[in-house]
Amino acid sequence: MNKLKLNELVKSQDWTMFGIIASIYLVWRIGVVGNWSKECWILLLVCLLGVRKDQIDVDWKRFFIFGIPLLGVFYYFYGTGNGFWWKIANWMFENNRHPWHWDDYMNAIPLNTGGWARWIASPFLDRAMVWIYNYGFVLSLWICIVRSFWTRSIKKMLSYALSGHMLQFPLILPFYNLILLHEVWYVNKQPDLLHRVFADQNSLLVAVMNCFPSMHTSISFAMLLLALREKDRIFKTMMVTYCASIIFSTLYLQIHWLIDVFAGMLFAYGTVKLSDFLIHLGSSRVLPAKFKRFYQKGLHTTSKEVSI
Repeated sequence: MNKLKLNELVKSQDWTMFGIIASIYLVWRIGVVGNWSKECWILLLVCLLGVRKDQIDVDWKRFFIFGIPLLGVFYYFYGTGNGFWWKIANWMFENNRHPWHWDDYMNAIPLNTGGWARWIASPFLDRAMVWIYNYGFVLSLWICIVRSFWTRSIKKMLSYALSGHMLQFPLILPFYNLILLHEVWYVNKQPDLLHRVFADQNSLLVAVMNCFPSMHTSISFAMLLLALREKDRIFKTMMVTYCASIIFSTLYLQIHWLIDVFAGMLFAYGTVKLSDFLIHLGSSRVLPAKFKRFYQKGLHTTSKEVSI
């Protein structure tokens, strides 16, 4: 009897509303951990305006069963990942495993410093580029992941996450471990336009040594490439503009070399293609058929649309 009452109580609850509340809370926590400014939230909201155009026809309750835990996993690693990354950077600095030193070589290439990007410099643009650069490393990725969550697509969430930090971090480490290349402003003894404060000389050297390829560029360009696959024009326009601004900021602020940027774009293209391959392999050969059947029970498409 008690079991019957419990089942009735469970069925009577509005689990879709509970899922929406839990999802909003998770997104809010992501912003809190990232110390998002009001401009970050506005950018996210604008990118969500046309989300219905890219939503897939899956029941919300079935999606939340997998979507919320997946978003929670991403949130957990986001909170712990920064410390892990700096541990690796410090390890590379202390062990000095850089057989190739490229500072002089890069500085000798015409236009490679990106100084031409400052021909339009102004105090307002300086502040805007600092904001774009400081948040661009993670905000571009989170906007895409959060939006893909509201499209009810596990596949898109994984695609953005894999093409971003999940694949790029391990794949880029060999470059950073072999090539020592400092930031442009440091090599040319210019002021740091980001106005960073370093505790000591070692902290400064750790912060400015990993340049090739530019990971700010690779993350943002990967998000740009994936955003172009969406239907909503507002989202595509906003992400192309924002991601292109992140790439430009690396040159404007004299952080990365022009060759770093080109290498970052090539690296991003490679990770997107690798992500596509892994997702296709996983969905066709690894993912259990029971999972597919359960996830697709809420679909309301015709047999013709399913076959397509």
